[in-house]
Amino acid sequence: MTGQAGLDSVIWRPQNRFAASIVSLRELRMFNDTGGVPVNFDVRRACVPEIALVGSQSESLSLWETRSGSGFVTRPKFNAELVTIRFVTSGTIVYHHRVGDIVGSPTHATLVGFEDLREVEASGAFGAVSATLRVPDLATAQAALTGGDPLVLPRLAPVAEIAGPGMRALFCTMREVRRQVQEAPRSGDFLVPVIREIMVYQLLSVWPRQTAAPAVIGREGSPRSLQTALDYIMANLGGPLMLADIAAAAGISVRSLQDRFRRDLGQTPVQFLIDQRLEHAHRDLLSPGNTLSVAAIGRRWGFAHPSDFGQRYRKRYGCTPSATRHQAGRAH
Repeated sequence: MTGQAGLDSVIWRPQNRFAASIVSLRELRMFNDTGGVPVNFDVRRACVPEIALVGSQSESLSLWETRSGSGFVTRPKFNAELVTIRFVTSGTIVYHHRVGDIVGSPTHATLVGFEDLREVEASGAFGAVSATLRVPDLATAQAALTGGDPLVLPRLAPVAEIAGPGMRALFCTMREVRRQVQEAPRSGDFLVPVIREIMVYQLLSVWPRQTAAPAVIGREGSPRSLQTALDYIMANLGGPLMLADIAAAAGISVRSLQDRFRRDLGQTPVQFLIDQRLEHAHRDLLSPGNTLSVAAIGRRWGFAHPSDFGQRYRKRYGCTPSATRHQAGRAH
């Protein structure tokens, strides 16, 4: 089996939010039977479970945080082309894999595939932030990032030190994406998909390779590639936008797109995108004929959370969206 599609919902199901606090063997069995996550949990003999989980899962990405005083053992329910990235915040975790044991700790993050994975053993006083992604999606993201072969994924090392700033940034991004995915409504938040996309690009950029990374195919594109990207953004500003789509429209890789924006505009594509959406929201707030509420205007331009919209707007314009609307009303 290569993915979750077609699985019985008891075995696996998409969940915008799941949370479990397991403190008895009965609750452990019930969670295994009805929780809909891709692994079965167990504890060692004579051990009372103490396991807390909170997260979300979809076919393309699952993100969750784990806390456990008792420790636990998990075993995959099915084979799939999935990899799990895990940052351990306390305790240790051991993957019993066909190729040997792989150990994660607060100093070493892990990236391990489901295939040939026998079981995973977490110690007592364990905590971690984890994500599961589809291998084909990683390969597609690698091709978008570098302009390379969409069917080739470099051999990523199973263990990575987290001392460097790139790995620490990836950890912080995973935590933030987990929070935003859970808090976002089912539709209407344009930022979550692009933040999730950036997380995958971060992973592919900073995670060490087992062997030398494949040669990157240069795709700087023509001098007009930046203008083409800008035109594409503005033409699609009112809907969800992904970096891979913008880069494809410009005929360059995602990495080249990011480099071109930083070099020529002094900001990232995402920063430019947010600035343009704030500007359009600002115009709507100033328009006397616009009868939409402040929250509705924010949603129209992809800001699903009013508090997030308000903070970004205040930082850009020095006042709240409501204040702008009030001032525009007095002016007319």
